[in-house]
Amino acid sequence: MNLTSQYHPLTRLVHGDDFVSFDELTELDPAAAEHGDAAFYLFRSDLIGRYATSDRTEISLAVPYMRLSASVTRTDEHHRNETAEGLGDIRLALKRYFSHAESFLFSASLGLSLPTGHVNRLTAASYLDHDAADDLGIEIPNHSHLQLGTGTFDPDFGLQALYRLDSGWMWFGGLNVTVPFTENRYDYRTAASGSLDIGPALHIEDTRLTAALFSEWLWAGRDRFNGDDIVGSGGTAEGTFGVPNTGRFEVSLKPTLTWDFGEGVTLNLQGRVPVYTRIHGGAAGGEVQLAESVGVHFGITIGF
Repeated sequence: MNLTSQYHPLTRLVHGDDFVSFDELTELDPAAAEHGDAAFYLFRSDLIGRYATSDRTEISLAVPYMRLSASVTRTDEHHRNETAEGLGDIRLALKRYFSHAESFLFSASLGLSLPTGHVNRLTAASYLDHDAADDLGIEIPNHSHLQLGTGTFDPDFGLQALYRLDSGWMWFGGLNVTVPFTENRYDYRTAASGSLDIGPALHIEDTRLTAALFSEWLWAGRDRFNGDDIVGSGGTAEGTFGVPNTGRFEVSLKPTLTWDFGEGVTLNLQGRVPVYTRIHGGAAGGEVQLAESVGVHFGITIGF
């Protein structure tokens, strides 16, 4: 049984591949600064049950609770101070160990998330900026982009490896890929994404403590909206498009401490600090995203 909690304060603006202040963004790209400064906060807690069907195979069920909060300096149809919380997307997974030796562990996992988290119903007009809406002669509907799931069944595949050296050092590597196959019932399709974690760890002699420093290499594609065309008195706009301000490549450092208390109880504390972020669309097109300053992940494992 695992209980994990994570907190991610997304308070840094990313323009192209630069971390910028709002004042700098206003000078660099007025269109990207149109909606004012903003911050986004994510808290997530997962209760994970694991069951070993054999010494090499286990199944798991993860039930997430999420709280999302947005804070803005300027209120409009797109953004306001708001909070969404509740059940996220439940995930089922199967994991198989192909090597279970003391010095080398290697496993593969196959998972499927279920559309149990709340999603919002948006129209293509919800993604227009004010200038485009004025040109079409329409009003942007009030809406919320905060949602607790994707609204689709999303498969994922992972590989994990751990190599232990005689000196107490270890090397860990993990690859995970998620590929949503369909759009949800509101015409929104979340893009494929993947992450690679790799780095060294050291078991501190005469203690139950292990320290590690991982690097995470994350890629997420641009989401798609496949809706109806937008028709106004000033003309027509395409209703199928890549969703603005989505998709990124990001490199983060993840310092980690693990305490083994014995009798199947393990405590894990991990930080996450992005050191490089490049958003899709680059520095052109009025796009901007938020990155976290320092994220925190806490986990406790209890074996039965």
